[in-house]
Amino acid sequence: MKSLKILIYSMLTIFIFGSSVSKAQIPSVRVGIYDFVDNTASEFYVLAPTMILGYDILKISQLNLEVSTGFSFNRIRYNSHYHFLYMIPLMPTMYYNLLNPDSKVWPSIGIGVSMLGKADHNRDFDKTHYSLAYGYHATGRLNIPVKGDLLLILEMTYNLLIPPRLEEVNLSGVILTVGLKFPDRPVRQ
Repeated sequence: MKSLKILIYSMLTIFIFGSSVSKAQIPSVRVGIYDFVDNTASEFYVLAPTMILGYDILKISQLNLEVSTGFSFNRIRYNSHYHFLYMIPLMPTMYYNLLNPDSKVWPSIGIGVSMLGKADHNRDFDKTHYSLAYGYHATGRLNIPVKGDLLLILEMTYNLLIPPRLEEVNLSGVILTVGLKFPDRPVRQ
């Protein structure tokens, strides 16, 4: 329940801040997987299905600022107990669209800061551990025009997170997503 509240508040912040700052209001929806890079986390949690909602709130020439949030979920059985991992990221990212005038496909690179709310719930003991990690991320994106104003985006993000305590499992990882972006203006041809 607390994870759902955080997701709702994150989305409200994006839409309120986005609508007041700029006219570059371009939503995107992506789905994919969160692959943990830490040995302990990757052995315990494996891969987590992920959904990310993004919103471009600022566009200046070849730069655009996107704020995104989402939801990742994983269930694992450990020592005959089921653990449920819920993660809600909040990632403002500044993208630079690389110029490629001869191609309809163009790449983007980006960097930003990350916050990740985590809830690790043990169903059998009815215990939940909450934590908030922060860090940085680097992103590579490929933009492909599909039809009309619609863009297909392929994205890979490396999320470097700093655990709140040394005993905490490091949730740094790679997020691989594919999705759609709905621009408000025609895509360059």
